[in-house]
Amino acid sequence: MKGLAGILIALMLPAAPATAQSAEEIRFAKAWLNSLQQRSFQANREYCGYMGRTTDGRFAATRARKGKEDSCFVRWNSKIDIFASYHTHGGFDPDHYNEIPSTDDLRGDHADGVNGYVATPGGRLWFIDGERLTARQICGLGCLQQDPDFIAGIDGNIPDVLRYSDIERIENR
Repeated sequence: MKGLAGILIALMLPAAPATAQSAEEIRFAKAWLNSLQQRSFQANREYCGYMGRTTDGRFAATRARKGKEDSCFVRWNSKIDIFASYHTHGGFDPDHYNEIPSTDDLRGDHADGVNGYVATPGGRLWFIDGERLTARQICGLGCLQQDPDFIAGIDGNIPDVLRYSDIERIENR
């Protein structure tokens, strides 16, 4: 029940932009997820893991784990000081909202007490604020590698910032 109460409290917070991330962290997340995009498209699977810092302060990521078409689970890793989850969204699917994080993505990061990064088939990079349950586009279409099958515009206009309730509304259409 404690987790549900936390989600409800977070949903009542104002829709402020996600906390600012350092340029170094964003460069690291962008490069790491970009390196996974082709593999994710070809397998039509999500790849996931955690990002953090080593004991000497360098950015690091856990080895990417191959998930399913629309989910990916990875075990916590204590070898790095974890600050975020990461995952790709697999190959483009015209029947899915591929271009935004899901409510499951936001809830998972919230439950783990971390933020998150999500790469989409259209090449977007999203930052998930796990505490506030919001998602913010770090960069839009084509920022990362795109799935060759991607069709721009199929999901309509995608805002730069989404609250949990916004995503829930989209998922329930």
